[in-house]
Amino acid sequence: MTPIEEVFTELDWDNPDVARAKRDERIEELQATGLVCTAEDLYRINDGRRVFMLTASRPDPISDSSDDSDTSSRGSYRTRPQRRTDSQPRRRDLSEQGRTNRPPTYETR
Repeated sequence: MTPIEEVFTELDWDNPDVARAKRDERIEELQATGLVCTAEDLYRINDGRRVFMLTASRPDPISDSSDDSDTSSRGSYRTRPQRRTDSQPRRRDLSEQGRTNRPPTYETR
């Protein structure tokens, strides 16, 4: 499901506090249905008026596979970084090609 995005501008109501309150009421309605909501207070670039935005989406599903439960009982661990192999491209070293990172010098007469 794509996220739901709703915008409440301060021009739609008498003052900005009412617009923010309407957004917060809508967030409570959507959270009651089980959606995860985020709220943002933004500003329009052309006139600086406030825009109150909400984004609602379904929560991420939790997998119940036995493989995940085995790793969670052991705790998390970090693996060692793997070394670069020949199949991975190397960074080009500019000093090998006779170039340096110094800015060019110009002769003035």
